[in-house]
Order: sequence, then C-alpha cells, then structure tokens
Amino acid sequence: MIRAATAWLMCAALAACAPLPPVATGVVEASRGEIPVGVVWWPAGEADFHGALGSEMEACVTARIREVAPEIAVTPQRAVRDALYPLLEPATQPATEAAFAALLAREDVRRRLATRGLRYLVAVAGGTREAELRGLVLCGAGYGGGGCLGYAWQDETTALQAVLWTLDGATVARREGATVEGTFVMPAFVLPIPIPARTQAEACRELGGRLAAAIREASGGWP
Repeated sequence: MIRAATAWLMCAALAACAPLPPVATGVVEASRGEIPVGVVWWPAGEADFHGALGSEMEACVTARIREVAPEIAVTPQRAVRDALYPLLEPATQPATEAAFAALLAREDVRRRLATRGLRYLVAVAGGTREAELRGLVLCGAGYGGGGCLGYAWQDETTALQAVLWTLDGATVARREGATVEGTFVMPAFVLPIPIPARTQAEACRELGGRLAAAIREASGGWP
C-alpha cells in the first residue's frame, strides 16, 4: 500500500512520529497519598490480545493520567492479567459487562487484586477505523531522474471507551469515552509527503485526562 511504502518518509519528515513512552510491565506500588489503579484492555480478541499487552495506546493513556494526576499510581495491564491468570485470557474472559462485574465480585479475584494494592480498575476498549484510501499518487523514473505526482487521503476515526470499576464493591464508578476524527493526507510533488491524522494520540490523551478526573472524584479523600 501507499501508506506502507512511505512510512519511513513520515518519520523522517515529522517530529510527531517520535515513539511513545514504553509500557511498564511490573507492579506499581502505591505510596501513602497515592491512588492505586489498574488498567486492562477488555474485551480483548485473539487478534489484538498480545499487541494490547504493551501497546502505545496503553502507554499514552497511562502517561496522560499521570500527567494530569501525578498522585494516581497506575499498574499496567500485563501485571493485572498476570494477577488474574487465566481469567482474562481471550478464551476465558467475561463476555458481558455483567459477567465482568461478577468476576470482580469473586472473593478469590478480590484477594488477588488486593495483593497488588489496587482499589480501582479501568477497563478500556476501542480502536481506530480507517476508511478506504482515496486519490491517486503516481511515481515514475527515467534517465533524467524520477518522482511522484498526485494527492491521496484517508479518513480515520479513533473511538475509545473506558469503565472505571471500584474493586471494594465491584461497581461502576464512571464511564468515559473519547472519539476523534481526522484525515491522513499525502500530497506528492516529486516526493510524497505523508501527513498523519494523529487521531489515536488525540483520543488517548483526551480519554486519559477524563479518567484522571474521574478517578480523583471517585477516590474522595483517599487515603
């Protein structure tokens, strides 16, 4: 595809392609005065399960939560899934929100999460949908040189949803979401210049900010 063939140009031309911070994989211990929260991507299908364990989306949401509310100690989903293994694997995970609530209400599950010091759990879902690539970019080469000419674009939408669960009662404290629409464009005059829509970055930052406010409100005077 045109986008794949020009991906290296995007990173060379735009500082926006700098990698997001890596996702931590260990347990984050909350100090006194911090709010202990776990993050998990649910439901997770077979296709995206392993990618979600260390995704840039998770890193972005977590970083934004910490940026807005530094007192929130976030335990990454790899540690949460390890604590509940094998209850959140694609083949065994709850299929509905009611089943997820029932899982969190189980005494053994509450005990496992308590050993991680968690008081809240954020279940995140969603992703990016891309429309068909439109336009045309033609490239050619000859004895006198080569180049490209044309214009292509592709609409995309990133929609993320999150549910904040309180672990002491397995109840929903807040629902948050973020939807961002944008268009990837690639004008070409000699060289194609891909310009990303950046809907994922905007949506995850928006969701992270909303979650930080929701966690603060739900925690009250903790501790």
